[in-house]
Amino acid sequence: MIHRRTFVAGTAAALTLPSIAFGQGGQIRLVVPYGPGGSTDTAGRVLAERMSADTGKNIVVENRPGGGTMVGMVNVAKSKPDGTSLMVLTTTAALQPAFDIPMPIDPQKDLAMVAQLADIPCVLAVNANNPAKTFAEFIEWVKAQPDPVHYSTSSSGGLPHLWGEVIATRTNGKLQHIPYKAAAEALRDAVAGHVPAFVDVTTPVDAQIRAGTMRGLICGAKSRVANIPTVPVASELGAPELEAAVYFGVATTAGTPRETILELNAAVNAALKAEAVRERLMSLGFIPTGGTPEAYAKRLADETVRWRKVIKDAKIPAPT
Repeated sequence: MIHRRTFVAGTAAALTLPSIAFGQGGQIRLVVPYGPGGSTDTAGRVLAERMSADTGKNIVVENRPGGGTMVGMVNVAKSKPDGTSLMVLTTTAALQPAFDIPMPIDPQKDLAMVAQLADIPCVLAVNANNPAKTFAEFIEWVKAQPDPVHYSTSSSGGLPHLWGEVIATRTNGKLQHIPYKAAAEALRDAVAGHVPAFVDVTTPVDAQIRAGTMRGLICGAKSRVANIPTVPVASELGAPELEAAVYFGVATTAGTPRETILELNAAVNAALKAEAVRERLMSLGFIPTGGTPEAYAKRLADETVRWRKVIKDAKIPAPT
């Protein structure tokens, strides 16, 4: 009887999840705009697996890399608006419009937001031999140097770069960006002391911070994060305006019925409440979020406004 009750309860719970989007008898795609094997791909597969188990429907991950995630966005934007084409949307949906360059689609208009998925906050770290022990000391140290002080990131025009430019305003422009081709290369030179500072999300540098080869000075999260618990967050340092994170969400095709979007939203939020999903995402450096479609759409719009000003003030060219 215990097993039967458990089965019936689980079945009833599943029936409260998406019926419209998942009731058409076809396969549901979750497009990941990167190649297989990375953390975004892994997060997408964790989500798809849990949503499949919860709903009893087949949700498959489809990798469509290229164009700074635009290839994936265009594919989903041009799909049938029935909720059977989903995608893991990244911060680029806010940053690309902020550069005010021509795009094949407007991600915030041609896609419908379903739910926030997770954040990975930004962090500023320095080599362990740097004399600065705190964020305030680092700012004063940079100001005192006769020549510009460089910070490395994984690319030009990405969120870590833009966040670094906000930090640079506190140094009277003496903190200058050096873009690399990948986070691993940027971190390698920072660990070796060739570049004084490194800015990126937490996952490339967390192990180095814990090992003591790099010193985390400030994290853009709202509260301290599990993989770098010793690093103070912006609000602790009296700088809440320095909160910043690369964030992810789930989107579908614009024009998808509102009822379908709400059902998809319920499925995503249910998956994010599962302890196994939360633990897996956090092991990858993600902070699970969730929320309403409206909250996610507002965040994208607000972030576009925020970073457009930074881009214009710092005269940052659009990434190529």
